[in-house]
Amino acid sequence: MMKNSLILYSLLLCTLLGCLWGTAQGRKLHLGKCVVNIHTHELRHHFQHIRQGMIAGDNNKVIRLLGKEVMKSLQGTESCCFLRQLLHFYMDKVFINYTSSHSLHRRTTSVLANSFLGITKDLHVCHANANCECSEGATQKIADIKTMYNKLDQTAGTVKAIGELDSLFEWLESFQHH
Repeated sequence: MMKNSLILYSLLLCTLLGCLWGTAQGRKLHLGKCVVNIHTHELRHHFQHIRQGMIAGDNNKVIRLLGKEVMKSLQGTESCCFLRQLLHFYMDKVFINYTSSHSLHRRTTSVLANSFLGITKDLHVCHANANCECSEGATQKIADIKTMYNKLDQTAGTVKAIGELDSLFEWLESFQHH
């Protein structure tokens, strides 16, 4: 009886540790031939700290940078390249230009930028191994996002881009295979 209980507890412990390990490792996202671990739940958690402020500060509600229909129209094979270019856009243009008097907002955007940097490193490996195909369509969608961003003044564009991260996270979660 004691031996059976010990085996049962061991199995439960292994199951619990497996679940925790999976959470710590993030979710595997299948972006065409590229598979990367992305902690979408952590990205959302950090974003929630600043979401309301970004949405309230967006005075250009008619304009959308990250339209859901744009991202959903991407073919699976284009998703890796699109994400790689989009994250570079966020790191090179959006986060670097973001200024706020709120220290929480600055810290949060710094955490998000660092997370994006880690993801781009994984995507770079996929690209180097020819598992991340760049089509003209994906490149054009990024160009359209940049053009729309550049039509806004720097502050307005930055607030809008950060405020629309929910759309990016939702799109990323659509690639999760449980």
